[in-house]
Amino acid sequence: MIYKIILKAMPAKLLLFACIMASSNAYGQTKPAELFEKNCAVCHKMSAEKLIGPGLAGITQRREKTWIVRFVRSSKTMIESGDKTAVQLFNENNKIPMPEHMFLSEADVIGLIDYIANFKAPEKKALTVDAGKKDGFTREEILRGERMFYGLIPFEKGTLNCVSCHNTIRTDTLNWNPSAYDLAQAWLEKDGTSLYDVMATPTSQKMTTAHGNVQLNDQEVYLISAFLSETGKTGLVKEKTFPVRLLIFLLFGALMALALIDLIFTHRVRYKAIPVVVLLLGISVHSVMAVQESQRLGRTKDYAPDQPIKFSHKVHAGQNKTNCNYCHSLFTYSKSAGIPSGNLCMNCHGVVKVGTRSGKFEINKIYRAEKTGQSIQWIRIHKLPDHAFFSHAQHVNAGKVACQTCHGKVEEMDVMMQYSDLSMGWCINCHRQTKVNFENNHYYDSYKKLNDDLKSGKIDKVTVEKIGGLDCMKCHY
Repeated sequence: MIYKIILKAMPAKLLLFACIMASSNAYGQTKPAELFEKNCAVCHKMSAEKLIGPGLAGITQRREKTWIVRFVRSSKTMIESGDKTAVQLFNENNKIPMPEHMFLSEADVIGLIDYIANFKAPEKKALTVDAGKKDGFTREEILRGERMFYGLIPFEKGTLNCVSCHNTIRTDTLNWNPSAYDLAQAWLEKDGTSLYDVMATPTSQKMTTAHGNVQLNDQEVYLISAFLSETGKTGLVKEKTFPVRLLIFLLFGALMALALIDLIFTHRVRYKAIPVVVLLLGISVHSVMAVQESQRLGRTKDYAPDQPIKFSHKVHAGQNKTNCNYCHSLFTYSKSAGIPSGNLCMNCHGVVKVGTRSGKFEINKIYRAEKTGQSIQWIRIHKLPDHAFFSHAQHVNAGKVACQTCHGKVEEMDVMMQYSDLSMGWCINCHRQTKVNFENNHYYDSYKKLNDDLKSGKIDKVTVEKIGGLDCMKCHY
């Protein structure tokens, strides 16, 4: 009740001022490191190296603190006012203005300036893990590191279970956290990730949250490195599926063998019809399984391999509404839709450096590929036999077939998989059912009989089958 009385008595301007001050205080409570991560790290590095904007090393020696505060909060205002330094920076950086940060108070910006001025890159520990990259770990160190990773052996600061986030077994779902194999590859590669630096200074908000209370000593990091060195060579463990079909096949095989032995030699079963029925049933089951397995030969429906980068179509095509054509632009004139290059990824990820789910780890793989000049080794999922011809240009561009018809609801897939079996029967059924845009299309003027039948109402549509879609030479040449 008392709050309502105060609010009614408070003048509108004073109330607005109070709201602004409350907002300012809320931001002021944010740590400078978090503010830098959220607002500055996308465009600036702490070193002298330029990213999108200039490097920030020595910024307090080059500019006065009051000038920096004004420029950070509204560079546009300073440029429009004719400030020489602001205009010079604007021109030197391809006339890209720095975004407005009026939501930051002067205290926030001063805290950021002090954080940048006093920032020191984490020093390398005396104990290095380079020996592990040369297979210098003992078997005992590898096993001890594995037990620590699984949380079976407690760390000095308490029990931690690394495997709860970083899986060591292949899964058919998308774990946004890097697997143990991903961590190993990032560490083992040339100029790879330093485990000491990552554990001491997390590089993203996600890691800060997950690793905020994780403090390992040198020996513990060394043992974890030993385990990762082994994981980098062996890869993730693949769980074996229970061989139900094989057991059924062997069971009926054994029953048929016993029935046959009884019919020919032992004659223990009183009614001869029983082993005969067992034989017939076993032959039927084996025949059905043989037909099914032969039909599956060479087909990979539901194939969903682990890709080198955890790319989610659900995030890109679904949530962010990225058009399929942007990444797969070859479909208009090529057999293949094409796989985008790293340069295309950088059109967006030159600015978007942190994923809300994966942090920086997966996006950094793009940067490393671009830096080394090596292409990303994506694993192909959809592949027809060499004796079958298929053109995306003909189907998607000319035929206006939606991507989802063949590839399923891609915009709902975190892990991309083969939706259709791509069998000849599947293609034939599609050609029998798909309607051709026949009306007012001069390309089909030569099909006089079909045009006459459409006009007379004898037929209500023309399918691909009726214009030669089932001719063998259309797809097999």
